[in-house]
Amino acid sequence: MALLAYMMCYGSFVQSKNNVPTLNTKATVNAVKLMAQMAQSEDGSIYGANPATNNNYLYAGTGSMILNAISATRTPEAQHLPFSDDLMIWPIPIGPHGRLGLEHVMGCYSIWKFAQNQDNASQFLVDLCVNYKQATDASQLYNFPSFPGAYPFKAIRKTAAADPHKPHGKYTVLTTIAEKFTHNIGFPGTYNAAMDEVFTKYLIPQMFAQVSQGKLSAADSVSQTNAQVKQIYAKWKAAGKI
Repeated sequence: MALLAYMMCYGSFVQSKNNVPTLNTKATVNAVKLMAQMAQSEDGSIYGANPATNNNYLYAGTGSMILNAISATRTPEAQHLPFSDDLMIWPIPIGPHGRLGLEHVMGCYSIWKFAQNQDNASQFLVDLCVNYKQATDASQLYNFPSFPGAYPFKAIRKTAAADPHKPHGKYTVLTTIAEKFTHNIGFPGTYNAAMDEVFTKYLIPQMFAQVSQGKLSAADSVSQTNAQVKQIYAKWKAAGKI
């Protein structure tokens, strides 16, 4: 998620708005080169990261900035850790192509065909999607609505500003991020079966890691990854899923 957002800020995208592969560009090569330079100052443990690595780096004082959902701030707040008041939230840094980012986790719902109460389940999902205020408040602003009208912008901004934790007002930026900078995986196209396979096979992290570890040049890594991406898209297009 972090690398895709970072690429977007460089004008590098896995696919176009028409869901056609567009990875092999100068913008992608430049993004990979800079990340490889930054990786030289890191220790080898970054290549074995897990879901808790970001938070642990921050709490241990090893990392000064992480890309993460607000569990990084909510957890120490709940545990009353002394450094919780020193943690701030910012949008992803701006790049040559602007400031673009992705949601940390996307919730998707389905109803089993064999479910015995499908009508009520369907109604619940409709009610949830069109009136998400309670869900957002209960999540402590971790979960935002998919549709703007599900929690009016002025109301959610007021809720964020009223959060009592220090620095006061630090959660207000989440509303700005959601409104102006957040996109779905696959932007500027749609999330589809091919993009899902690219994502779940970790092709993008591998593309960066091969260069950061000195195994390939940026141009070669991007070219090889692009070839894999094109094969995946061709397969799913042939299956009628794109």
